[in-house]
Amino acid sequence: MAVIYSKQVKGVRYEVRTAGASRRLYTNGAFHTQYNPKHLFTGAVWDLLCLPVLCRERAPASILVLGVAGGTVIHQLQALCNSPKTTGIELDKVHIELASSHFDLDYPNLTLVHADARDWLATSKQKFDCIIDDIFVHGESDPERPVNLDRRWFRQLKSQLNKDGLLIQNHIDHESAKQAAGFMKQGSLLGLQTDKYENLVLAWFRSGPGGKRLQSNLESRLTAMPRAVTSRLRSDVFRFSA
Repeated sequence: MAVIYSKQVKGVRYEVRTAGASRRLYTNGAFHTQYNPKHLFTGAVWDLLCLPVLCRERAPASILVLGVAGGTVIHQLQALCNSPKTTGIELDKVHIELASSHFDLDYPNLTLVHADARDWLATSKQKFDCIIDDIFVHGESDPERPVNLDRRWFRQLKSQLNKDGLLIQNHIDHESAKQAAGFMKQGSLLGLQTDKYENLVLAWFRSGPGGKRLQSNLESRLTAMPRAVTSRLRSDVFRFSA
């Protein structure tokens, strides 16, 4: 794996590494992004963050991404949702710069904002069809959550979802997901995992069809895609409860 970018800013080491056409972003050694312009899916966590949009009856027209890093999931959402209006909030200014310079993140319907997601949400009046909560900061070896995934945080996210909105939330482990699921009693809740990572992604559908129909929608849409597009998927989708 070759290092094509390496820089230290205020004590933080940023690296972009390549392996073939794949590019990876590391911050203080923590793995934040994997992107390959030749492949829609990665076989990793980012697939789990984008797949729930295929469960809905219609694609979301407006999406909020909290935690952009290199922007892999935004690339995926642009392709899967027919170029939705997307807002990305990212705390790390260098990540925003690298997303543009090394990860091809440049869409006319994309707005990137350098801000603390908590502060931005507290003042924003916008509502979205889909919110992706993927806020992590670089820890000693792996990304860490800077915000408590408690009832207050869930209410904040819910307040900025449209009535038929979708909340997608990335969790480091099952215990974290189980705690968050306790706040998602109404609507339908799916879990997504891949055997390559311990992460468990929750997809909470505020209203609409039940879990069985949501899973069926996803399966039929993936089946309709060329095998060359879906061959890298390594995901398990299931109904989840606290």
